[in-house]
Order: sequence, then C-alpha cells, then structure tokens
Amino acid sequence: MKIAFFAARRVHQQYFNRLSSCLQEQNIDACVIWHKLLWCDLRWLGQIPGQRAELATIVDDHLREKKNSRKGRSRSADYWRYFRRVKLAEAYLLFAVYRQALATSQATHMVLWNGLKFRQRIVIAAAQSLGIKVLVMENGLLPGMTTLDALGVNFLNSVPRDPAFFIARSGNSNLQPSPVFERPEDLPEHYIFIPFQVNTDSQVVLFSPWLQDMFALTEALLAAEKVLGENMPDVVLKTHPSCDQDYTELARQLSTQSQKIQLRLTGDTQAMIAHADAVATINSTVGIEAIIANINTLVLGQAFYNLPGLTLSAQSQNELEQQLPKLAQFSPNPTVRQGFLHYLQHSYQIPGRWQEADDAHLQAACAHLLREVKALG
Repeated sequence: MKIAFFAARRVHQQYFNRLSSCLQEQNIDACVIWHKLLWCDLRWLGQIPGQRAELATIVDDHLREKKNSRKGRSRSADYWRYFRRVKLAEAYLLFAVYRQALATSQATHMVLWNGLKFRQRIVIAAAQSLGIKVLVMENGLLPGMTTLDALGVNFLNSVPRDPAFFIARSGNSNLQPSPVFERPEDLPEHYIFIPFQVNTDSQVVLFSPWLQDMFALTEALLAAEKVLGENMPDVVLKTHPSCDQDYTELARQLSTQSQKIQLRLTGDTQAMIAHADAVATINSTVGIEAIIANINTLVLGQAFYNLPGLTLSAQSQNELEQQLPKLAQFSPNPTVRQGFLHYLQHSYQIPGRWQEADDAHLQAACAHLLREVKALG
C-alpha cells in the first residue's frame, strides 16, 4: 500500500506534507504530489487518451460554472464554443500529465482536496484509470472539525441517507448553536430565512437540478407567492459575501413586486438564522447550522442532510408551493436529529481544524484515513 496526497494549493501541500510524515512514522509508505511542473516529465506524452466521455462531462460542468459567473452572463455563444474547445484540449493534456505522475508514484490510494473542481475531477479520472482508489478531504461540516471521505464531499459523501440508521444510534450530541445575536432591525415578526449561495460554487452547479442560480431561486419564490397569496410566509433573502454578482437591481425589483419577499444585501447572517422561524436552503452549510440550532429546515437542492423526519424537501416548483406554508409548523423527529448530529460529531468527522493541525489532529486524521483505506479494501 502507498498513499499519495495530491496538492493543488500551497496550504494543502503543507498540510499533506505533515500527514505524509505522520504516516511514514507509522511505517506506511506515503508521498505528496505537487501539481506544478509535473509536465516536465515528458513521458506524459504517451499517456494522452483517446475519447473519454468523463472528460467531456467535466468540461461541460466547468462551462456551466463559468456561465454562472458575473462576467460569464455577458459572454456570447461564440465565446463559449471556443472556450469549450480550449478546455477540452486542456482536460486531455492534464489527464495525461496527472496519469503519468500517479503511475510514477506507484500509489495504491490517492488523497486530494474537495474533488469537485475542474482539475481535481481530472486527476480523479486519471487515478481511477490506473485503479488507484481515491479519498477526499474538505473543511469540516461541524465547527472545529475536518472531513475525509472515500466517496466524496457534499451530496456525494458517505453519510447514510436512511433515517432508521440514525434512529438506531444511541447517544446525544452536545453540539451547541451559535449564540443568539441581537435581532436585526426591520425584520418581519415571523419569517423564513433563505441564504443566497455563490452561483459558481459546485453546490449550485452540480447539486441544484431545478434552481440553476439565485435569480432562478428568486423567480421560484415570486411564482410561489402568486399561487399562495396570503398563505405565503414572509421570506428574508440574504446575499452571500463571497459572491461577486451585483444584486442591487434584484433587491429593488423585489421591493416593488413582492409583499412577502425581501432581499438584504448586508447584515449578519448568523443573527438572521437565529431569529428565523425556519430556514430554507439549496444545500448550504447554513442547513447544518439550522439543524444544530433545531430550526425547521427546507431543502431545495441535493443535500446529504435532506432526510425524511429531519428536514422538509422541495425539489420542484409544485413541491415548493406545498412545503412553504407547512415549514414553520414542521416538527423534526428528535431521535433522527440527535442520531444524525451524534454520527457526524463522533464517527464521521475528524476532530480539529486542518488549518490549525496539532499532533492530536494529525494522529486522528491518519487513523481515520487508514480506517477508510481498509474499508475500501
């Protein structure tokens, strides 16, 4: 067995170097592959593949991400046809470069970060073509923790989707919600909070089948208001601080077109969550925060925490119109909720933030990694 850590960012390279050293101290063969300069080993020229459908899929998903950006919305169809040809050629070359590097490493398992971006998905395809088993790391789903999963992250992760699994677990989670912040001014007395997500994030691009961006989300809510009338609950939307999209005009339009929906361009997200009657989200980690705080949650996209008894689900316009009036009165199953949070905290997540990795975290991460490797066979 040999474990190769594939790093595409310096911070991950540094962290992977420490994990690799920790494994080597346990007499486990491990190395770190830094993505730059791999092309210098010209043997990759012999690794350029013929037609590979998965590379075309990766490129097309990348195009959807770029089209969702602020600049991408203004690009012409001719631009995107040219862009796709260039990216497809790049994908085939990167596949060859990564495949050669992995073959040279003689790794049996590969660990990388996130696994959902353009280059990361290509290196996964290269690893799989060699029979190398892949594991993925990410920021923790819970505060002060780190994720490592053999299936992937976000909706792709290995967290069980059967509520019976969590009902059967014993033990309560001791997770505490964020402190209750001072109530922001001018909020409705009762409201559903819906956070905007970054339009180009993989959570939206890959795991939001019916709401392609935040404009589509807003249109769906406006359509629901027309159908529900007075039964439409008050909804407070809030922009994401990392999104470069300008929503000023959308906020103005909502102020004139809707009696129930408002968009806030600034403000404290945590306070808006804390004072909400309920939360709705495509698949943001805000959903996890709401579950920890025992706030009713409606899931609009593909999310691993979308479980019967834990959340409500709306995967179409019709379902959205059915679920919005029910959300505030929804009663999550407390046994499912406690079992779910207990599993995340005590079984699924690695204690400690990777950004502040101490020896205890490194030992726990290596032990978790080796358990995952053993389970893969």
